[in-house]
Amino acid sequence: MSVFGSLKPLLVVQGFSHPFLDVVMRGISALGGEFFYFAVLVFLYWRVERKFAFRLATVVLVSLFLNFLGKNFWALPRPQGEGLRVLELTEDFSFPSGHAQSVSSFWFFLAFSLRKIPWYVVAGILTILVSLSRLYLGVHYLQDVLAGAGLGFVIALAFTSIFSCQFRLASFRKGLILWALVSGGLFLLAPSGLAMRVGGSLSGVLLGYLLVVQLKIPDFSLSYGILCGGAVGVVLVYLGGRVFGSTQTALFLRYFLLNWFATFVVPLGAYHWKERQRR
Repeated sequence: MSVFGSLKPLLVVQGFSHPFLDVVMRGISALGGEFFYFAVLVFLYWRVERKFAFRLATVVLVSLFLNFLGKNFWALPRPQGEGLRVLELTEDFSFPSGHAQSVSSFWFFLAFSLRKIPWYVVAGILTILVSLSRLYLGVHYLQDVLAGAGLGFVIALAFTSIFSCQFRLASFRKGLILWALVSGGLFLLAPSGLAMRVGGSLSGVLLGYLLVVQLKIPDFSLSYGILCGGAVGVVLVYLGGRVFGSTQTALFLRYFLLNWFATFVVPLGAYHWKERQRR
C-alpha cells in the first residue's frame, strides 16, 4: 500500500495531538460543513448579490453531489487501525474527501470570479488547512483529500467557464421543464441520505432563483431586521420539515423546501414589505 492510502500520514499529523488542537481542527473542518455553506450563501444572497450567490451555491452543491456519486462508486472504507484517533463520526465512504472538494470548489470559484491574488491565496490556504484537519481528525487518507481538493479545483474552473457564456432560457415554461428534469435526475441518482439532502437543496435553489428571475424581483440588500425575520423563518421551515420523516424522499423534500424558501419566499416577502413601507 502506498503512503497515500496508508495510516502513516495520519499518524504523523496526529503526533501533534493536543486537546486545544482538537478543538481548533474541528473548527477548521467545519468550514467545509453544511451549516457554514448555508449561512454564508444565504447571507450573500440576501445582503450582497443574488446572482453571484446563486452561482456560488450551484457550484458547491453540484460539487458535493458529484462527490457523493464518486464515494458510492469507489466505496472505499474510512481509515482504521491501531493507534489512530477518530474524532468525528461519519456516515459515508472515504474517497474522495467531500470537505476538501467543497472547500476547494467554493473558494477557488470565488477567487476565479474576483480575480484578485489575495483570494487565490485564501483559497489555497483554506483548502490545505481543511484537508489537514481531515487527516488530523482521522477520517480521511491522504489520497482522499488530494483527490477531493483537485476535483474541487477542476469543478470551480469548469463552472467559471460555463458562467462566462451568455445564455438564456427561451421561456419560463422551458425553464420549469429543465428544472423538473434536473430535479428528477438528482432524486434518482442520489446514492445516500446525504446526497438526497444536497440534491433537494440544489433543486430548491434552482427553482427559487428561476421564480425570482421570472417575477423580476429586484436584487436589493435586505435590512438586518428583515434578515433576522428571514433567518427565523428558515429555522421554522427546517424544524417543520421533520414532519416528513427521515426517509430518502422526505430528506429530499425537506431540503428542497428549506432552500426554496430561502431563495424565493424570503426575497418575495421582503420586496412586498419594502413596497408597502413606501406607500
